[in-house]
Amino acid sequence: MTTPATVRRTTLAASVGNTVETYDYAVYGFLATVLATVFFPAASPGTALLSSFAVFGSAFLARPAGALVFGPLADRLGRRPALVASLLLMAVASTLIGVLPTTAVVGIAAPILLVLLRFAQGLAAGGEFTTAIIYVAEFAPPHRRGALSSRVQVGSLAGFLLGAVVVLSLSTALSREQMLEWGWRVPFLLALPIGVIGLYLRSRFGETPEFLATRGRPTTAPSTRQWSRVFLLIGVSVLHIVGIYMVYTYVQSYLIQLRLSPATATAVIAFALLAGVFLVAAGGRAADRLGKPRALLVASVAVLVVTYPLFAVLATAPPLWLAVLCTLLLSAGPAFYSGAAPIAYVQLVPVRMRGSVVGLTYNIAVAVLGGSAVFICQALVELTGDRRSPAYLLLAAAAVSAIAALALARSREPEPAPIAELAAEAGS
Repeated sequence: MTTPATVRRTTLAASVGNTVETYDYAVYGFLATVLATVFFPAASPGTALLSSFAVFGSAFLARPAGALVFGPLADRLGRRPALVASLLLMAVASTLIGVLPTTAVVGIAAPILLVLLRFAQGLAAGGEFTTAIIYVAEFAPPHRRGALSSRVQVGSLAGFLLGAVVVLSLSTALSREQMLEWGWRVPFLLALPIGVIGLYLRSRFGETPEFLATRGRPTTAPSTRQWSRVFLLIGVSVLHIVGIYMVYTYVQSYLIQLRLSPATATAVIAFALLAGVFLVAAGGRAADRLGKPRALLVASVAVLVVTYPLFAVLATAPPLWLAVLCTLLLSAGPAFYSGAAPIAYVQLVPVRMRGSVVGLTYNIAVAVLGGSAVFICQALVELTGDRRSPAYLLLAAAAVSAIAALALARSREPEPAPIAELAAEAGS
């Protein structure tokens, strides 16, 4: 029998491990303007930043491949082995970025190696988030699955926040020249000790009751109804993916282009991330209390209402207090939404196929949307000269996910069977 203490410990292990992975993955985004100079020194500032964002996006292209590796591993051998393996790969790849020679030393080989290591990070990330939310949801009691699953997303935002704090501390303590010379390496090198902590936590716990109850049962081919749920999962994921990567990665560079210093821009994002941690948790609780479709729809509509006015204010390069306020409000809707979305992904797919189907579907969406979001936002500004133009991408994402939330309400998907029922089926 799964005890409340076991649920708490396994939720902590999954969430903290996700914090470690997200920290490793997000540090690159916070250092994008520095890395643009280090690895693309000959390009103009705008072109170098686009190149840096393109390398950032390369990791997203690897995520479906990672899902193809870690998803079946999670379904066949267990959720825990997949989580341990993905975390180990991420820690190694991030540490190697920290010792990478620069373009000034080895020429074109430097950005090529950077792309390869970002690709390895993408492989790891492709097995991390979805397996972690599955792991937590399959331990959680039915009435708390939304709240507990959202803690994995809380762990993700905590990873973003940790990365922001580390980068902010270095930007404050070091000069621009020191950051370019060696300071940018420190956040990546910290991946090794932080990764050891995550591996220790994950190695201590066993498999989920739902996985154990259904292990060994044959997997049937996806039906037409199941395929429709795959497309529904993609629709639900759009605002989750675009919103998180826009407001917590792109907006930092956006603020720098509005003449804020890198340290100040990172501090603004850190405040938004801190608020986002509480909003994600609120979204998970709302999914349990209001129901997943209603919680997702409320957040989508809120994003549709506030996004353009907030970007219109930010585009005027407002005073710092107003920039902070706009960034906080801009991040609120996506953060709340990302707390309610994870349990929707898990409960759309049967237990025996969750690792593969949820992992591959979500990571294809991330590869297409997350990897391109920051690039598209910057490209819109470069092409149009309109600083409000990034709003259009977030508005489109909110519209798609609002439609998906309405479709989810009509789908009437059944709640997962109780553990006792699954165990009885497995033994029959």
